[in-house]
Amino acid sequence: MKKYIIRRILITIPLVFIITVILFAFINLAPGDPVDAMIDPLELGEEAYSSVVDFEKAKEQAREALGLNKPIPLRYVHWLGRVLRGDLGHSYQSNRPVLDQIKERFWQTAELTWTALVLSTVLGTLFGVIAALRQYSLYDNVLSFVSLVGVAIPTFFSALAVLYIFALVLGWIPTFGIQDPGSEGFSILDNLHHLIAPALVLSLDSTAGNTRYARTAMLEVMRSDYVRTARAKGLSERAVFGRHAFRNALLPLITINAMKLPGLFGGALIVEIMFSWPGLGRLSIEAAFNRDYSMLMGMGFIVSTMVILANLLADVLYAYIDPRIRIT
Repeated sequence: MKKYIIRRILITIPLVFIITVILFAFINLAPGDPVDAMIDPLELGEEAYSSVVDFEKAKEQAREALGLNKPIPLRYVHWLGRVLRGDLGHSYQSNRPVLDQIKERFWQTAELTWTALVLSTVLGTLFGVIAALRQYSLYDNVLSFVSLVGVAIPTFFSALAVLYIFALVLGWIPTFGIQDPGSEGFSILDNLHHLIAPALVLSLDSTAGNTRYARTAMLEVMRSDYVRTARAKGLSERAVFGRHAFRNALLPLITINAMKLPGLFGGALIVEIMFSWPGLGRLSIEAAFNRDYSMLMGMGFIVSTMVILANLLADVLYAYIDPRIRIT
């Protein structure tokens, strides 16, 4: 098992390097640059504004000060060297360390996405397994219909529906924001009160997908030869389900849920905007509008690393559940 984990970790190292190269290239090759977003021609004065030469000269001086006039490969090497020292650089807009700004928003996004992941995994697996055990029943038909609707509804529409019905009409949930954990009057119950609506909206699509995947996986396992053999030996249905069927049905769900993490981060962008949630999603939107390369690169590096670690965790869980994988 240790050799398997070490081998998987060694595979992730070049993968992280390749992802950072791609991210850096795409971000820096995009039209425009941070200087265009930072310099307001009106602030240069009427004389400089009226002179195209002076305006362009000011822009070139700003690019030189930020190091944007250097070739992209050289800038990447400098950025990678800082990252290896634990420095993600400074934001072009706020001139604050990127890592400090990410730390301020990270836990809010982590709380939201991991709550949504846990909800979608538990509820989706539970609904799918029950639907498979009661195949073609009214419960199975209703769940299949609801899961199809859940997959089809866009996140922004479900967020608007939840805000209108449960916040504006019924007044059960707050419409926006969350208290800072360090602020006065903060409580866990108040935090959960703010969290439940955006987490449920973010988990809706994944819950619906997990329901269908779990149902299909469970039906396939229940029809396998080793399950029929277990029943022929006289084992009870509970023993057949717990020892043989359910554990093997979990294998595809582990991979599916690990691959859903990037989608949850993407959905968090919309949910955080709709619910005014102060997380990484809103920070990345602000950085994109301001063309803040340092912030965008730091965000991309953190998120991609988390996705890779989630897939690494999925590989380890796979090997734990099915020992045959450790041999490959």
